[in-house]
Amino acid sequence: MKVSLMQCVLISLVLALVGFLFTHQFPLDAYTPAVVAGSLLVSGIVTPWIASLLATSKPVSSSSDTVMDDNVSTLYVGNLPYKANEDAVKAYFENHIRVQSVRLMKDKKTGKRKGYGFIEVVDGDVDAIIGQFNDSVFQDRTLKVRPAKDKVPG
Repeated sequence: MKVSLMQCVLISLVLALVGFLFTHQFPLDAYTPAVVAGSLLVSGIVTPWIASLLATSKPVSSSSDTVMDDNVSTLYVGNLPYKANEDAVKAYFENHIRVQSVRLMKDKKTGKRKGYGFIEVVDGDVDAIIGQFNDSVFQDRTLKVRPAKDKVPG
């Protein structure tokens, strides 16, 4: 769930007020409005700032889904059916290998798929994977699977 900055500020203000009331043993009228407003303002500014820092930092995970870049290989997959989507391609390959991601290319003007894409495979013998999937049939099309070429900076 994505939370906007305004939602974060409003939540912070409410939590600051509740925290302020519960942590102080005196009634609210014992404090001047400036103290209450200052407390709410600081929490309304600091909390979203901390939240934005946390949102932009990369999460640290011990999950087995997190893969080191050294174990991932990118393969070109050509002659894909134009109607195929990323989920269908991933499901086809995942029957035999572990797939980290699928990226199908689209025409920038029309938004239609171009019939090729790239898959990132994990911990696999690239030559064996290519041998297994090159010239295999997927949705009535004979796939062409090759190692992906590195992008040339331009």
